[in-house]
Parts: sequence; structure tokens; C-alpha cells
Amino acid sequence: MTIPQKTPGFTDSEHSKGLINKTFTYIVTLLICIFIAAIVSLLIIKNNVNKIGDKHDEFLLRKALDSRQENVRSHLKDYAEWGDAYNHLHQKIDINWAWDKQNLGKSLYDNFGYEGVFVLSPDGASLYSVLDGKLKREDLQRWIDHATKEQLLSEMRMNNGLPVSTLTLIDSVPAIVSAAWITTGDDASVQPLPGKPSTMLFIDKLTAKKLLAIGRDAGIENVRALPFNTVSQANNPTELTLNTQKGAVHIIWESENPGQALIIYFLPLLILSVLLTLALTAILMRHIMHKAKIHDENIFLLEQARLNLIISEKRFRDVSETTSDWFWETDLALTITWLSGRFSTVTGYDESQWIGRSLDELFPSTKDVLNPCVRRRELSGRFEFKHCPYTNYQNATSYCTLLAKFSSQPDGTVVLRGAASNVSLEVEATKRVEFLSRHDELTGLPNRYHIKEFLTGQLAKEDLHHSPFAMICMDLDKFKPVNDIFGHSTGDALLGEVALRLKACIRSGDFVARQGGDEFMLLLDNTRHLDHIEEVCHRIVQELNRPFTIDGNDVTIGVSMGIALAPQDSTSANDLLRYADIALYQAKQSGRNRWVYYRQDMSEKLTERRKLELALKTAIREDQLYLVYQPRYNLRHSRIDAVEALVRWQHPERGNMMPDQFIPLAEETGLIINLSNWVIRKACTETHEKLPGLSVSVNISAIEFQASDLAERIKAILDETGLEPTRLEIEVTENVTLSNPEKTLQTMKALKKMGVRILIDDFGTGYASLSYLRKFQFDGLKLDKSFIFSLGDSTQNQSVVEKIIDLGKAYSMEVTAEGVETVEQLSFLKKNKCDEVQGYLLGKPAAIADLNLKTNHVIY
Repeated sequence: MTIPQKTPGFTDSEHSKGLINKTFTYIVTLLICIFIAAIVSLLIIKNNVNKIGDKHDEFLLRKALDSRQENVRSHLKDYAEWGDAYNHLHQKIDINWAWDKQNLGKSLYDNFGYEGVFVLSPDGASLYSVLDGKLKREDLQRWIDHATKEQLLSEMRMNNGLPVSTLTLIDSVPAIVSAAWITTGDDASVQPLPGKPSTMLFIDKLTAKKLLAIGRDAGIENVRALPFNTVSQANNPTELTLNTQKGAVHIIWESENPGQALIIYFLPLLILSVLLTLALTAILMRHIMHKAKIHDENIFLLEQARLNLIISEKRFRDVSETTSDWFWETDLALTITWLSGRFSTVTGYDESQWIGRSLDELFPSTKDVLNPCVRRRELSGRFEFKHCPYTNYQNATSYCTLLAKFSSQPDGTVVLRGAASNVSLEVEATKRVEFLSRHDELTGLPNRYHIKEFLTGQLAKEDLHHSPFAMICMDLDKFKPVNDIFGHSTGDALLGEVALRLKACIRSGDFVARQGGDEFMLLLDNTRHLDHIEEVCHRIVQELNRPFTIDGNDVTIGVSMGIALAPQDSTSANDLLRYADIALYQAKQSGRNRWVYYRQDMSEKLTERRKLELALKTAIREDQLYLVYQPRYNLRHSRIDAVEALVRWQHPERGNMMPDQFIPLAEETGLIINLSNWVIRKACTETHEKLPGLSVSVNISAIEFQASDLAERIKAILDETGLEPTRLEIEVTENVTLSNPEKTLQTMKALKKMGVRILIDDFGTGYASLSYLRKFQFDGLKLDKSFIFSLGDSTQNQSVVEKIIDLGKAYSMEVTAEGVETVEQLSFLKKNKCDEVQGYLLGKPAAIADLNLKTNHVIY
């Protein structure tokens, strides 16, 4: 064996150095390759993300343009299928009716932006036209060419006169042109004439301003139109081609370029990783014994970087595929042939479970509607089925709104396609709001409106004399000290325990409700023997006198009860409530913890009421009333934009009186008109003189909306005080819509025409249907403080508040939350996009001289 000789000048250290240099060279080369590969991957991902984003924007923009055409057709249908329009535009052209009275005039331009409104005779001649909001007699063919006009009229005839629309170019601007026959609609009082109908036609030019607005609504910036042969000079334009009757036009917009953020975020990380690896390699050169460990660390770092890239790519792919709808397709037998990927996410079912099954198995409520449509082959138009229930994979009921349309395939077959939007949360919120309108949220008991409804039904029974009942009004004794000593949360918990004990004291046929505060009501059925009433009342006193243990505190209260009997005392719901209140007052005056039956000689309360009525008249006349103001903070603009005016009465004998102590009296006696005039005039005067730039809101009783001169009185006060109408807001409760809604609507329209804004006060506590939000078109709603107080109780209460905020925004109303007293409540409302807040946290009601309009110390 030959022992190798050492080469002169070449030592073991030189061998190690060569090994390290070689290893370092390999590592550096590998890092450069990885870095280049990562850069290339990032660029590819960036381009893919940008393409997906642009395709999504194009889809949203096309959907928005289709929706605008649908809106034009819908507006045209409302005007064309109108008996009055048939009388005044087909039988004859009544300029006074159409233009002077603005039935088909300038409002279409002002409200909807329709540049052209035409009425064509049966032979196609222009008889009436409103152009750019001005009455001009002009032929339709000066706007659209003859071929477009004839094609549109032909499509309309094929559609039996129902609205049709098309896209064309007018002065190089894309425009929607929609036409429909003028018919009597569902007006049976108008007798149609024989012969061809006249035609009504709307033109909506997609001007630059409108395109920008359409884009903003779809979340797309700088949408604009260019002629087909023009090339955009924008930095990153994205475009779609819109084919019209007179040629094509480019619709372009600016891409958000989401992939750029990927480059900005990950490229520094890659560079940092390379620098870190180089540093570790340099350490490896000096610490050859640790090269294995350093190598393992480098492998780990590279693997983490690779996983991060995979996770990032998947995240962006998932985001791009996320949408709120899922899509479906069936054949004419309603057998499901295709479901989009979102079906499994929304419903929980696997797609394969439903392919080949009937659509009405999934949505049984559509069976009686879809099957006739399929048999009749109604291939035009779009079908919508709202709030269709279905059973999800958890055997719970969910809801979807379905859109469906027949579609002809290239091979001649016809399929039914549609989209399904999950509206389960909206339906649940609606049901919750409806429940809260008739029940007390804190205790779950029926509220005053519900018990009055039940009481009216009991009094309507024919055998009332054979089945008498007792009306009991209850008031908790020593309840106010509980709130003062232990706080409102303890008081709320105590009310819940009281409700449970009351329900345990009555029979199954009896009825218990909460009026509000610490007041409860009972209806005892079949009380032919007073012994039963005595037994129940004794049990209630006994149960409520037992100590309550709330949050570790022993709380003791009492109860006073007033009893009115039907039909012995009265057969009127209002009288029974009043008599029970009178008896309750007597019970409290008699020492509490007892019950008193109403007697005819209990007239002291009525006498006191008459005295208070005379004193209120004097107070209005002699200026014993005064106003305090509570600020409303705008969360979007971070400033106080308005104040609410609240009336107080400095009674010479009783001292300071709150509104709930005399407003109901004013409503019952008719003094509310004079009182309201004083409040509005005082609020307008002080706001105009001392609160520049702020709006003021004034509470108006629902009873006042039944007075025919409310709008005239408010206009006279505004003229007298000099306050701009746009700075005055009227607050009304939901119940304003219950009595004589048509008259209420007329009054509201007159006020809104002046510029006065109308808000719903104490939203969620009334008894009106949610349909009034659409019909009465309020400007804003004020969420009742009871919802805010209960925010911290449960996530369910928070969800209700979120849904009410969303409900208000869905109807384009500003949402104000009342009763904000904690920073946590404020943060929750700000997070959920509530527009305004009001409460002690922002400022207590104060005289105008003491009003503090600086609240920055609580807003963060």
C-alpha cells in the first residue's frame, strides 16, 4: 500500500477550504435558481390573479348593464300598463295631464335620468316627447335610426306589447331603448278601444357620468365608453365589447391589479430569505462542523417558503372563486343536470346527491309554479321565487331566492337555468323583527300591542256574559331602587325572573304580558267566581314577595295590582285598560303589595287628569315649557351633524316633568297640535340662531299625521323662523303607518317635497309591517335603545342589531342607534357600519347654552 505523499504547500486546511468553497458555490447557484424560479412563479401567479380579477369585473359590469336594462323595462311597464295613461296618451294626447301634472314629464329625467320619453301613435308617428327633461315635439328617428326603431317595434309585437329593450348608439353614446304598448293594465274602470295600441318608449343614454355610477355600484373604477376603433391610453385599462344595433363600442375600466400586491409583499420576503441563507452559509465557512445543521436549517427555510407560496396561491384562487350565489340547470322535466361548486358550500349537500333528481324535490314550494311554466313553454322573461324553503344537510330549514330562465341550446334543446341566493339570515332577521314588534325582547312575553289585540278578541266573543274575564294591571314595588343600587343588568335579570314566576301563577288559558318598564298585565279567563281572581292575586303577591337571587344579590320587591272586570265594568278594551290603571293607582296609594278592584267612585284620577289638562294648556300659553337638546354623532364623518330637541315642563307645583308624563295626555285631549307647534317653532328658532350648520330633529306624534294641515303648519313655521327645510327632521314611530296609511303617505310626500327629512323613531318596538319601509320611503331609522342595552347579553342580540342595520341600508336609510352608553356599544356599532349614534356616552340632553358639541374623547 502506497502512502500518498503530502504535496508541498498544500495542507489539510486547504482541502477543507476547497470543500467549503465548492459547497458554497453549489449553495449560491441553487439559491439563485430558486430565487429566479420564485420570481417567475410570482409573475405567473400575478398575471393569473389579474386575469381572474378582470374577468370578475367584466362579469359584474355585464350584470350591472343587464340590470339597468331590466330597470328601464320595469319603469316602462309601470307607466305603460296604467289606465290613466291609456286615457290621456292613447285615446288622446293630454299635454296638461302628461307634462303640466308631471305624470309623464320632467320627473323621469330628474329621478331616473331618461333623456328621451316618446309616445308613438299606432302607425309609429311621434305624438308626444320629453327630451332631456324638456317638453319638445320631435320625431323619434332624429334619435334612433329607422332600422332600430322597426326592429324594436317588431320585438315588442312578438312580445304581445310587453316591454322590450335594445342597445344602440345615439350620438356615439351607448343607449338603452325600451318600448311597450300603452294598455289599461289592471284598471277595470278603463274600457279599451278597438284597434292598434299606441306605444310608449324610454331612452336611457349611458353617458360618462352614468357609466361611472354603474361602475362604482359594482365596485369598478373609471368605467367609460370608447368607440370601437379607438385604443385606450390608460395605464391599465380593461375592456369588454358591447354590441349595439348601430355597431360595437368599447366599455373600459381600470383594473385593480391585485397581483401587484403579491409582488410587493412576497418579493422582499424572498430577498430576505436569500440574504439570511447567505449569512448562514458564511457562518458555515467558519464553522465547518456545523455545516450539516446549517444545511438542515436551509432546507427547512426553503420548504417553508415553498409551502407559503402554495398556501398563498390557494388563498387567492379560493377568493376568486367565492361568490354569494350558486347556479343550477335542469331539463324540461325539471331534472337537475348541473350544479355549481358553491352548491355544496351553501347547502352542505354533495353535488352528486342531487344530479339526476328533480328540482322541486329540493324546493317543493316551486312545484306549482314552475311546472305550468314548463308546460306553456314561456321562453321569454325571467322568473323569481323569493324565500323558497329547503331542508339542508343538518335537517334544518334554510331559504333561497331563485332566479330562473329558459334557454335554447345550439342543438335545439331547451333547458332551465338559474341562480340561487342564500337569504336565510335575511328571513331569520325579518321573523325576529316581526316577533319583537309583538313581544317584549327582555322577558319574551307579549307586549302591550299584543295584549290589546288579544283583549279585543276576547271582548268580541258572543258568549262574553257566560265567560267573563278579569283585566289585571300590575306594577312592581321597590323596583327602581334595584336599578339604582345594583344596576340595569340586575334589573333586567329581575324582570325576567318575575316573568317566569307570573307564568307559573296562571292557568293555561290565561294571558300574561309586559307593558314596559316594571309594568305587567294579566288576563284571567272564565272568572265567574271572584274566588279564582283572589286566589291568583294572592299567589302572585306571595310569589313576588319571595326574595330573588340575582348575580349573588338577594333582591326583595313587591307588587300592586288593579283589576277591571269584563263585561261587568266595560266591554271596551280602552276602558278596561284605563279602569285597571285607575284601580292600580288606588292600590299603590293604599299601601302597595295589594290588589284593588275598579269601582265607579274611583274618579279622583280622572279629576287629577282634568287638572293636569288645564295646567298643560296654561303651560303652553305661559311658556312654562322649555327644550333640551341631545347631540347625534355621525360615525362616517366623525362629527356631530344633528341634535334632537326634547321638550320638558317646569310645572309650578310638580317641578320638572318628562314628556311621558304629559305627551299622552296632550294626544288624548287634542292639545298635541298646539304643543307640537310650540316645540317645532322653538327648535327651529334656536337652531337657526345658535347652531349653525346643524340639523334638528323633532318628535311628532302619530296622531298629528292624521291632521290634514301638518305640512302647511311646518312650512309656515319654517318661513317664520328662517330655518332651511333641509335642516329639519321629523321623528315618528312605526305606528304612524297603522291608522289611515294613505293620508299619512300624502302628508309625508308633502313634507319630503319641501326638503324635510323623516325618520322612524324607536324602530323595532312598533307593530307595523316591514312593507312600510318600502312604501313610505323614510330617510332614516333610529334603532330603539332596548336593542343597544341588550348587546352584551348574547350574540343573538348582536346578530339582531346587525340585521336591522343591514335592513335599513337595504332600503337606503341612514341608521341611528339610540341609548349608546358604553365604549363597547360604540365600537360594535362602528364596526357594523352604523351611520349615527346617540346616547349618554356622546352627550346627555342639555339646554342649548350648555350643549357640548365636542365628543372626541370617546371616539377612537
